[in-house]
Amino acid sequence: MSSQKRPYRKSGVKAVTILAVVLLIFAITGIRMGVPGVISPFKYLFMDVSGSIQNVLSSPVRWGKNLWDSYVALQDLKVKNRALRDEVKRLQGELSRYREALIANERLRKLLKLKEHSSVPVLAANVIGVDLAPWAATVTVDIGKKDGVGPGMVALSGSGVVGHIIDSSYMFSKILLLSDTKSAVGALIQRNRARGILKGAGNWMCRMDYVEKGVDVQVGDAIVTSGTDGIFPKGLLLGNVIRVSPGSASDLFQEIYVKPAADLKRLENVVVLMKSRPLAGSRP
Repeated sequence: MSSQKRPYRKSGVKAVTILAVVLLIFAITGIRMGVPGVISPFKYLFMDVSGSIQNVLSSPVRWGKNLWDSYVALQDLKVKNRALRDEVKRLQGELSRYREALIANERLRKLLKLKEHSSVPVLAANVIGVDLAPWAATVTVDIGKKDGVGPGMVALSGSGVVGHIIDSSYMFSKILLLSDTKSAVGALIQRNRARGILKGAGNWMCRMDYVEKGVDVQVGDAIVTSGTDGIFPKGLLLGNVIRVSPGSASDLFQEIYVKPAADLKRLENVVVLMKSRPLAGSRP
C-alpha cells in the first residue's frame, strides 16, 4: 500500500508546484503589464495572511499589557481601599470623641445649672472608684479634706440626690449611695406630703418604708427629701415610685419601691453641697 501511495503523493506535490509557478508567472506578468486585476487577489491574500500572523504574534503582548494594567489597577484599588478604611476608622474615632464630649457637656451643663440654683456653695468632683457589690453601693471621688470636704455632706447629680459622704481622706472621699442597704433618708411623697424613710434596697433600687396603708401612693409619684434626718436639705429629688403593694393583711405599712432619680450605676461626676461643718446627724 505504501508503494502505491507514493506516486500519488509525488503527483500532488508536482501539481501544487506547477500551480504555484503558474500563479507566480501570472502575478509577475500582471505587474509588468500593469493589470491590477491579476495581482489584487494575491495582494489581498498576502495582506490577510501577514495580518493574521501579526495578530497572532501581538496577542501575547496585548494580553501581557492588559494583565499588567489590571495588576496595577488592582494594587491602586487596594491602596485606595486601605486609605478609605483608615479614614473611616479615623472618622469613627472622631465621632466617638464628639459623642462623648456631647454627653459630658450635657452632664456638666446639668451640674452647672444645679450649682447656679443652689443656695449653698457646691464643689464638682469626678468619680474615680465604684464598689459594685450587690449589698454595698459606694463610690470614691477625687476631692477630700484639702478641699474642705467631710462626712455628712450631700452629693448630687444633675438628676437628683446621689447620697452623702461617709468618709474623707486628704485627697479623696467616699460617698454612700441611696441604694446601699445602710442608707436611710427622711423622705416624703411630693404630691400628698406623706412622710416615710427612703432606704437602700440593693441592686441600685430603694424602698420607702413607714407609709401607712391608707395613704394614696401611685406609680410615678416623686419622692423628695423631707429635711428631717439632719443630713439632707428639704425638697431635693430622690426618685420616683415604680411599684406599690399593700403587703400582707398583718402589715401596717405599704411596700413602696422607688427608682433613684440619679443613675447610680453610671455616675461619672457629682457635686457636693459644701457646708460650714459636717452635720452631727451624719452616720457611716
